[in-house]
Amino acid sequence: MSAPSPTLDVQAIHWPSVIRHYRLSKGLKQAALAHDLGVTQTMVSRWESSAALPSDRIQARLFDLYWASQASVSRDVWLDRIGRHPAVVGVINAAGRIVRASRGFCRALDCDRHGLEGRYVHEAFEGDWLDLYDDLCSSGLFEGRVSSAESIDTVTFHAPDGTRRTRYVHGLHRPSFLPGPEIVWLMSGAEVSVRVRDDVRMRLGGNRIIRKAI
Repeated sequence: MSAPSPTLDVQAIHWPSVIRHYRLSKGLKQAALAHDLGVTQTMVSRWESSAALPSDRIQARLFDLYWASQASVSRDVWLDRIGRHPAVVGVINAAGRIVRASRGFCRALDCDRHGLEGRYVHEAFEGDWLDLYDDLCSSGLFEGRVSSAESIDTVTFHAPDGTRRTRYVHGLHRPSFLPGPEIVWLMSGAEVSVRVRDDVRMRLGGNRIIRKAI
C-alpha cells in the first residue's frame, strides 16, 4: 500500500527560524548577513521577526549559503556519496519518502537500495520510526525549526519480499538544507543491542530528544 506523498510548499518553511539559525550558527550580526545578501539590516530584522517574507531570490540564496557551508559538491554528488557510505545513513524528504539509503543502511536491513529508496517511512517500517517521523514533522524539522534530534528506536522493516526484520537503532538526526529550497531529514545511526538500547533510553529519558533551532 502506497503512503500519501504531500509536497512541501516553500511557504511552509519557517523563514524566521531558518534565517536566524543560519546567522547564529555562523556567528554573524544582522548587518553582516545583510551585506552577504545585498539587502539592508532592517530587512533582515523584518524577516527574523516575521514582519516580511524573503523574496524567491533571497530564499534561494539563503539555501545556497546553507549548502555551501555544509558541502563542497553538487547535490547529486552528495547523494551519491551518501549512497556509498558504509554506515547507516538515510535521506528522507518532507513527504516521508526515502530519497537515499546508504550501503550500511541496506546491509543492516539485509536488502538492496531498491528495497528502501523511493518507499515511504510509513510503508517500509513499523515501530518507533513512525512516531519519530511524525514527531519531527510536528516539531517543524522540515520547516527549519529543529536543529537536531537523538533517538533510540525499535524498528521493524517490511522487506519487499514480505519478510519482516526488527532492529534496535541509536539514531542522530538533523535537517539538511538543499538548493531548491528544500529541507530534508538526514538520519545517521547504528544498530545496537538490547542492553545498549535500554541504557540510551534511560539517558534520554525516553525514546527521543528533539532540539529546537531557536
